[in-house]
Amino acid sequence: MATTQDLLSAIRNLQGENEERDTSKYRYVIYARKSTEGEERQARSLGDQVAVCNEIADSRKLKLLDKPMSPIEEKQSAKEPDIRPKFRKMLDDIKQGKYEGIIAWHPDRLARNMKDAGEIIDLLDKQIIKDLQFVSFTFENDTAGKMLLGMSFVLSKQYSDKLRDDVKRGIRRSIEDGKYLSKAKHGYYRDRNMMLRPDGDNFTLLKNAWQMRLQGKTQEVIAKYLVDAGYKRSEGVGNITYKTFNMTNKVLSDVFKDTFYTGVLDYGTTGAVDLTEVYDFVPMVEVDDFLKINKFSDIKKAFQIKQRGIKDAVKADFLRGIIYCGHCNEPMSAGITVKYSTNRKINYFNFRCDTIGCKITKPSGKKVNQNVRGNVILDYVYQFLEEHKFTDKRAYNHYVQEMKGIQEKERKELESRRKSLQQTAKELEDRITVIKDYIPQEEDNEIKDEYRDDFKAKKAKLKDILEEIEKVKEAKVKGSKVVLTYQKFVELFNDLPVILRKTKTMEGKDQIIRKIFSNFVLKDKKVASYQLNQPFKDFIEKGFFVSSRGGENRTPDAAPPARRVTTILHPGLLYFIIFLIFLSLPFSIYLCIHTPKHDIEMIY
Repeated sequence: MATTQDLLSAIRNLQGENEERDTSKYRYVIYARKSTEGEERQARSLGDQVAVCNEIADSRKLKLLDKPMSPIEEKQSAKEPDIRPKFRKMLDDIKQGKYEGIIAWHPDRLARNMKDAGEIIDLLDKQIIKDLQFVSFTFENDTAGKMLLGMSFVLSKQYSDKLRDDVKRGIRRSIEDGKYLSKAKHGYYRDRNMMLRPDGDNFTLLKNAWQMRLQGKTQEVIAKYLVDAGYKRSEGVGNITYKTFNMTNKVLSDVFKDTFYTGVLDYGTTGAVDLTEVYDFVPMVEVDDFLKINKFSDIKKAFQIKQRGIKDAVKADFLRGIIYCGHCNEPMSAGITVKYSTNRKINYFNFRCDTIGCKITKPSGKKVNQNVRGNVILDYVYQFLEEHKFTDKRAYNHYVQEMKGIQEKERKELESRRKSLQQTAKELEDRITVIKDYIPQEEDNEIKDEYRDDFKAKKAKLKDILEEIEKVKEAKVKGSKVVLTYQKFVELFNDLPVILRKTKTMEGKDQIIRKIFSNFVLKDKKVASYQLNQPFKDFIEKGFFVSSRGGENRTPDAAPPARRVTTILHPGLLYFIIFLIFLSLPFSIYLCIHTPKHDIEMIY
């Protein structure tokens, strides 16, 4: 016979309150985080957090995922949103149904900012996150539990904000006292009281550098002068040590823009102070000379913050970091030269070596043929791909094996998603049954109407879940059709050079080339050598390609002549060839092939 307690329990279940959750059915992942910044330096180590979380999982009989899914360990601050890649991937995996719950030491391990905290609570509301378990915090997945969780997040943020304000206040006091907390400025050293003092010959050398700049000398010439003179930089406080410093254009540029050398120490938003009024500070340059070097007609302009990063501006990121100088083996800088013609703006992309002492500089420090146009790299890549068709049967076999592994991984992910959806569908069906039973028994028409509305909403949600389950099943079936035949493999690989030529954005070309090449070495305005990524390196070494030159397979010359492509590309094949060759390439590259990002003309 049913009792009033049975009725109470049923109503609470219907309302989503005090619902008994079978946590043994959920899959959990451990998330441990420790930042090296500020207050979190004293937080429990990652290893300690993981160990205690494992103990909690054992004692509460929670199902933990195995490596590499769990544990997730991250060394990153949570004070700012969208800066934790592992945390972001964890939430994405939960949305995909790979697991349902998270175990952590405390809520502040998950979030110390309102954006991330709000997202966690939203996922709880949507029942995407089924449960949270903490070592030092009690959480119940109900209205009161989510309110307390939100309060914990707010307190964590308040603590972080207060600590940041306290640190800023301390820095401001130090500035007002003339103390310098960072590494000593160039040409100075820090005494035992943290005051900046002239550093003997190094001070004199850098002061000469200011005078040379005032006389119109280039930064390249000045940098070489400092290097040849044996300029060194001080380290430490009180007991000073010295280290030879290889002065560069970038460092000099920062020095010549720094108001500190006039006596005004600027800490940005934290504060600024005239050091000459605080103690017997010795400036390196007069204010008028500083303004003249920086071409400021008005003293106020010297302290204005220049706007950086205009929206949709072209960035010189094309192959940045993988182009090396063949004379000094140092990375080359990437840049864009902008020129204007009638009704259009043209950007010329180039690479240059800024390394002081590089053999391509004259004794005076002047560069010789320092700029290499970007089309030197592109022409070389086009020619390489035209003469190295990876259509050998052995390359195809390698591709098939790779695709089988990817298919199996996708199959497991889809199956996990299907099970998670089915579990959600079962919970909805149970809730719908309860509501359906109570509607005829309810005498209050107002409450009965609410039951009906809830019943309709649950039915609609169940319908969506069932439709998504069918889509997952269809995706599992379609996955088996991805592997191409050898004939189609050959056809698509033959069109790769054309795809690269037709890619209209710098980002698109960059992503494609980086998948094949790991670096290039430029010498005398030509490609002197290159390195390939896997599996293309093995394909070349083992001869798994067909050479369009005829004869035996061999690697290309250091600087192959340009040759025009005449192959016609069928637009419908674009997706498949890029997916075939660059398995990890994001979908954005498919779009950039046909969609220019900038309303300007780009010349490489």
